[in-house]
Amino acid sequence: MSGTNNNMTEKNNCDGKRPEGKVLNFDHLVFRVSNAKTTSSYFTTRFGFKPLAVREATDARPVLSIAVQLNQITIVFESPTNSDNEINRDLCAHGDFVKDVAFAVQDLDELVRRAKEGGAEIIKEITEEKDEYGRVRYAVVKTYGDNTHTLIDRSNYKGVLLPGYEPVADDVLNHSLPETKLMFIDHVEGNMADGTLEDSVSWYEKNLNMQRFWCVDYKHDLVPYSCINSASVINKDENVLLSMNEAAKGLRPTSKASEFVKALGSSGVEHVALYTDDIVSTMKSLKARGAEILTWPPTYYDLIREKLEGSSLKVAESIEALQEQNILIDFDERGYMLQAFTKHVQARPTVFIEVLQRRNHRGFGAMNYRWVFEAIERLDGDKVKQQEKEEEKKK
Repeated sequence: MSGTNNNMTEKNNCDGKRPEGKVLNFDHLVFRVSNAKTTSSYFTTRFGFKPLAVREATDARPVLSIAVQLNQITIVFESPTNSDNEINRDLCAHGDFVKDVAFAVQDLDELVRRAKEGGAEIIKEITEEKDEYGRVRYAVVKTYGDNTHTLIDRSNYKGVLLPGYEPVADDVLNHSLPETKLMFIDHVEGNMADGTLEDSVSWYEKNLNMQRFWCVDYKHDLVPYSCINSASVINKDENVLLSMNEAAKGLRPTSKASEFVKALGSSGVEHVALYTDDIVSTMKSLKARGAEILTWPPTYYDLIREKLEGSSLKVAESIEALQEQNILIDFDERGYMLQAFTKHVQARPTVFIEVLQRRNHRGFGAMNYRWVFEAIERLDGDKVKQQEKEEEKKK
């Protein structure tokens, strides 16, 4: 630790105050996958990530780890290299999935003490690893489902990622494909088993010194359309946002939360939202790279035009551009957010990527549940009318 930090610690001890352990930022995500080489290549070619580092498998650690990075987003893909491996058991249970959401933290010791006091399960006690670039201290705690959080203090480390990783060269395809301008993780969203949402939110409050986050979405009663109950937590600096859902009764017989839990086999991370400051350009680039993007009925954009006509809000992007790039918009009188979604990025219908841009709007796009539902109803109505016209012609 630097002299400044030591002085601060001494001051806190003299004052009788315990230093505050807290989550500072997203550090990286860990995906457990059957083939780290092909999955990391997919994220490089389709999403514009750059190869960052590799940790080769050894007899003592029969795991291949490949890391990719894009601006402030780092993802590590882990694959087993033998059959007697914990990762194999996870893959059998869940398929490829997000195993760990790692956080950079302040005062690791205090945060782990708090987690123990709150009753959190500690998967790995505070551990130190070092190499020629310095040392890293970390601990691992269990959260919902089979997921974990690695709490990392890297204040004394200057290496490429973590000890044991070696840097790698960029992929040649990145020199010929357009940049995607994905900047950082906006939020991570999980789907919970029925009846566990409230306990999951409380877990973050008790164990990771986070607090409930209220957003504009929660003033809308969207359960009939979304079929989910939602809640969120955020860190003290309000740059680590975690959203959680569980099933609720609605207009449809099933919920996206319950469908996810059934497909994954447990609670887990449903999607990772990546922020861009130019979503139209980003979606063009993603399509040029061959990323699989969800599309929406044209009636959705008809509906949006009508709703914006009755609003004082000024939208910088044209509705035509949003429609062409399959971008949804949620808004109120103060601002709006733009979002688009990939299809699932693995064999099971579980994890996908959200791309979003915010313009004075802190929601998650809840109103789009209602508007997409209404657009589909309108589309179905148009089809019925068209069929009736064709039947009239036949008469």
